[in-house]
Amino acid sequence: MKRDKELGSAHTGFHDWYWQRISAVILLLTLPVLFGVLMSVYLGKVDFLTLNLWVTHPVAKLFSIILLLTIVLHTWTGLKVIIEDYVHTTGGRVLVLNVVLFVMLMMALYGINHIWAELSYDFSCLVCSKGVM
Repeated sequence: MKRDKELGSAHTGFHDWYWQRISAVILLLTLPVLFGVLMSVYLGKVDFLTLNLWVTHPVAKLFSIILLLTIVLHTWTGLKVIIEDYVHTTGGRVLVLNVVLFVMLMMALYGINHIWAELSYDFSCLVCSKGVM
């Protein structure tokens, strides 16, 4: 091979590589916190009401959105590179990239909606209100 084929508009892969690494570092910092919370619930160190207070706090919601958007960015960057490498026709590549991007954006918006939807109504738990915990 004398020359690489279709290296993108910048003619390097640095942009994709850069965002993949940045999102990986953010995931490396945020996922242990999520797993720590899940393990504390699993081990019984945190009850449902405390978990509800943590999850409904605005800082936790912001943390969740950052985690969600980082996962979407990391996944998009990886899938984009794979699609660009293995879909050889330009029309097919554009179609597949746009479909994948649309689906991922809809999933991100759906997740953000559910993270912040808690603010619009009061949380009520049948088990908690009866004191059966």
